[in-house]
Amino acid sequence: MMDIGILVLAGSSKEDWVEKYGVQTKLELPVEDETPLIVHTWNSVKETNLPCIIATDSWLAEKYNLQPHVDASSNIAETLANAASQLNTEYLLILSADMPFVTAESIKQLIAESEAGGERDIYVLIVPKEGIEQTFPGSPRTYVKLREGYFKLANGVLIRKDFFMREVRRADDLLGSRKSPVKVAGMLGFGTILRALTGTLDVPYIWKMIETRFHVKAYPVFTSRPEFGFDIDKEEHYEKTLELLKKEAK
Repeated sequence: MMDIGILVLAGSSKEDWVEKYGVQTKLELPVEDETPLIVHTWNSVKETNLPCIIATDSWLAEKYNLQPHVDASSNIAETLANAASQLNTEYLLILSADMPFVTAESIKQLIAESEAGGERDIYVLIVPKEGIEQTFPGSPRTYVKLREGYFKLANGVLIRKDFFMREVRRADDLLGSRKSPVKVAGMLGFGTILRALTGTLDVPYIWKMIETRFHVKAYPVFTSRPEFGFDIDKEEHYEKTLELLKKEAK
């Protein structure tokens, strides 16, 4: 078993559209059983019984009794480093707090799928389009086209802690760019961009580039849990969440 701690990144952001739902940030939006999104995610993490910490605004931590926590700041790299230093584990599973369908069970399965790859420095978590569309039909998402099919980067990463602490700023760049295939390709060099534009980009090439550029042992985890590809960034995502929850309740 891998020695893993979970770090939830939950800094609040300002989206004007959330005001109509009577909340200050999307992390307060009610999801299953009217539970605030941030509380749902944090409860799911705590139910795994793994060491964990949440990086969030002090007012959110106080309002919803989110402990243990570190205060989130505008400097994401600094926030991540501060939170990571509080976890005495070999690996960190970093997750964003805006995934309304993640459960303790899905987190444990994601970890098991990663463990199957053996000992690596970084496990890049990938969600196939088919899984998202089958589980969350009609969900508005952006996918990357590879030779093997269409995929979306998950809202998280599993990474060796000592490597992460050395490379926290580059890790921050990668996390921040995960929603932009062009930015991710740019981080991996011109050849990657060219292959992406010509439709010849494939998984083996991407992994060769990751290992060469970052000097790490990497592993692609094609998770069977589409929950990690469904987050709430826009109002249309929240509307789809409510629609799916309503169907589940019937």
